[in-house]
Amino acid sequence: MADKYAEETGRRHDLAAALLKALFKLIQAAKIHRRTNSLILEGAGQFRRRAEELARTESTLSIRFRRNRIFVEEDRLSFSRDAARHMGTLYRYFESLGIQEFRFDWGPYLPAETADCDRVMTLVRLIADAEQNAVPVDQVSARCKEAALDWVEIVPRTRSQPVDYTPERKERVRNTYAYALDSVQEVVSKLSGQRRVGINKTIRIAQDMVDLVMSDDPLFMVLSTIRTHDDYTYHHSVNVAILAMCLGKRVNLSKHSLERLGLCGMLHDLGKVEVPLDILNKPGKLTRDEFEIMKRHSLDSARLILKLRAPRDRKAKLLLPPFEHHQKYDLSGYPRSKRKKKMSFFGSILSIVDVYDAITSPRVYRKTVMSPDRALGIMLEGMGSDFEPILLKVFINMLGVYPVGTLLLLDDGDMGLVMEKPSELDEERPWMLQLIPDRKGGFSRGEAMNLSARNPKTGDYRKNIVNSFHPSVFGIQPADYLF
Repeated sequence: MADKYAEETGRRHDLAAALLKALFKLIQAAKIHRRTNSLILEGAGQFRRRAEELARTESTLSIRFRRNRIFVEEDRLSFSRDAARHMGTLYRYFESLGIQEFRFDWGPYLPAETADCDRVMTLVRLIADAEQNAVPVDQVSARCKEAALDWVEIVPRTRSQPVDYTPERKERVRNTYAYALDSVQEVVSKLSGQRRVGINKTIRIAQDMVDLVMSDDPLFMVLSTIRTHDDYTYHHSVNVAILAMCLGKRVNLSKHSLERLGLCGMLHDLGKVEVPLDILNKPGKLTRDEFEIMKRHSLDSARLILKLRAPRDRKAKLLLPPFEHHQKYDLSGYPRSKRKKKMSFFGSILSIVDVYDAITSPRVYRKTVMSPDRALGIMLEGMGSDFEPILLKVFINMLGVYPVGTLLLLDDGDMGLVMEKPSELDEERPWMLQLIPDRKGGFSRGEAMNLSARNPKTGDYRKNIVNSFHPSVFGIQPADYLF
């Protein structure tokens, strides 16, 4: 049975590859020869024969282009090493046109007149028009149906522009971030003044954050790029909560669990209220005694959570992750623990997002600040020792090779901010918002650029990334431009 399935799959792949080759060859020939040329007639006939062979066994067929691979149905198209270069050229051509998929629907058979030379050449002409930008690729399928080419559908890449959120959605996300920031400040202020404080307001905000993360996490990801010297602890706490909830969403946590994870993130650094300001904001390296004082803040965070005015069972569920957020996957780090059990799941999440936000934030004691992509590279070195391997992989995949807010320099001198990560279906590189230097030493917003765009003739990327920076190096706050 398995051998028969493998044989059928191999045959389907061979026929699908032959169909694409025939179509590609015909398109190239049509650029040189007239429609009545013998090469054109022969090519059209060859395409029709390949289609008829497929139609005998496959009433429908999908050929998709994704991530430098060609898929027949859900199976990656396999081909010999000798054919790799040719198939790569073919892939780059269709991908450069913005074609994501060909869907063929022949019914039980394909009558010769359905795919006669005239109709095949109509398909070729429409694809050629898309290459010359005479017809947008998202209109090609509609033109095919108008021309009675009911047996083929050309699916364009799902997005030709970055996501454009409504002002109302942006305002809601912005307000929720501000409320979360205010809530953390209020809790810290009251604890610093030895006053008791409830967390009902913080819980409501965490619930609002869950709703937004479930539907608008790309917007929240933009706001999590906010980095400040002033009020660092407050912004850091909110950013950690956002990143933790986004990561929790990626691993399919329930809304209730995301709410608890968000609360842990907002409260994880409460213990820093016990750290003297001259240590907390010291511009130089901490002495051994000062570092010992700093290391207490994880334990103090758990101790202060116990002082919050909230039901005992709720507080009990918030204690462990803040206590663990400076521990490591191999149980090193601090506070030192004699237990042999692994870190809690939420503690593992907090340890990842806390380190990422911390090392990508400008601090008075750090002369240089690491760009987000380099920060992920450093963290990757700690996989399996510092960080839980699967969670770290999910986190890196969530942020992308160049996380939102990374400042990029291109080979043509353009500079801009990563505005969203590549789509898993249709793009390999991120969208970038061009920043144009003004005469005041600042920047103005330019156009959105898809760095996955290729030259249809060469298949090369139109623009290439030559360097990346942390935006603070140029005094840039990403949210001011991206939001």
